[in-house]
Amino acid sequence: MSNNVNGKKSLFADLKEHPVKILALIYPYVLIIGVGIGLFYLSKTNQVGNNLIPPAAIDTTTFHDLPLIKPSTAPAADVMTLSQPNDALIAKGKEIYTTNCVACHGADGKGDGIAAGALVPKPRNFTSLNGWINGPKISGIFKTLSEGIKGSAMVAFDVISPKDKLALAQYIRKTFVPNPPEDSKDDLTDLAQKYKLSVGGKNSEQPAQSQTNPGQIPIKDAMIFTEREGNEKYEKIMDVLKQISSDNGSGANIFNNVVDDKLKALTMLISTDEWHNNEKVFVDLIVNELGQDGFNDKVHFLSDSDWDTFYNYMSKLL
Repeated sequence: MSNNVNGKKSLFADLKEHPVKILALIYPYVLIIGVGIGLFYLSKTNQVGNNLIPPAAIDTTTFHDLPLIKPSTAPAADVMTLSQPNDALIAKGKEIYTTNCVACHGADGKGDGIAAGALVPKPRNFTSLNGWINGPKISGIFKTLSEGIKGSAMVAFDVISPKDKLALAQYIRKTFVPNPPEDSKDDLTDLAQKYKLSVGGKNSEQPAQSQTNPGQIPIKDAMIFTEREGNEKYEKIMDVLKQISSDNGSGANIFNNVVDDKLKALTMLISTDEWHNNEKVFVDLIVNELGQDGFNDKVHFLSDSDWDTFYNYMSKLL
C-alpha cells in the first residue's frame, strides 16, 4: 500500500517538474473529442445544405393542354320539329351511329362492341332502362352527346352537329330503347335554351339559327401568338417613333406637344382599330383617358383644324 502511494507521489512530482508530459498524456483524448465534434458539425452542415436545395421544378411536360378545335358553323336545329321521328331522320341517325357508336355500343346497342372489352365502366346497354345517367329521353341523350359522361369512355361529340345529335337520339330510342319515355314541351324548351337551339317548329316566330363554334387553340400556341403579336406591335411602335423624330411637319409637332409618354400613347392607339375610321372616336379615346394614355392636357387647346391634322397624321402612321 505504501509502495503505491509513494509511486503516485513520485509520478505527480515528475509531471509537476515536466508539464510537457501532461500534454502528451491528454493529447490523444483531446484529439478524439475534437474529431468527434468536427464530425458532428459536418453532419449538421450537410443537413442544412440539403435543406437549402430548392425544390424540384414542376414538370410541365405532363400538363394536359387544350385540344385544337377549328372554327365551324353547325346547321340550324329546330328542336320541336326534330323531336318528331321520321324515316329520313332515323336513316340519318343510323348512319351516324354506325360511324361513331358501333365500336363501343355494338350493332344491337347492348354495349358489346369490339372496343367494349377494354372499357371500364362498360358502354351503355341501350336495351336496358337501368342506370342511365341522363336518361333515355331525347333531351337526356342530347346532353350525353354534348357533354359526355365523366369517369367513363363516353366523350363529348363536338364534331356532330346539333341536328345530327337529335337524329342519332331518335335512332337510338326507336331501335334499341324499350318503350322510351317522351320529352315534355318544357323538356324540349329547356334543351333549346341550354344549348342555344331553336324551339321553333314550322309555325314559330323564331326561325332556327345556325350555331357558330369559334374554336380554340392550345394554350402553348396562344402564348406564342401573343408574344409574337406583342413583338410585332413593339417593332411597329419603334418604327413610328423613328418616323416622328425625323419629321418636322405639323402632325409630328402636334404629337410632340400633346404627348408626355410617347411609348404609352402609341401603345394605346395601336391596340385598337375603332378610331381609324372615325375622328370623333379618336378624340374621345385620347381625351377620356387623359393622364393614363400618355397624352397631356394640352390636347384641350387643339382647334378643330389641329385635330383634323393630328388625326390624319396618326391614321397614316398607324
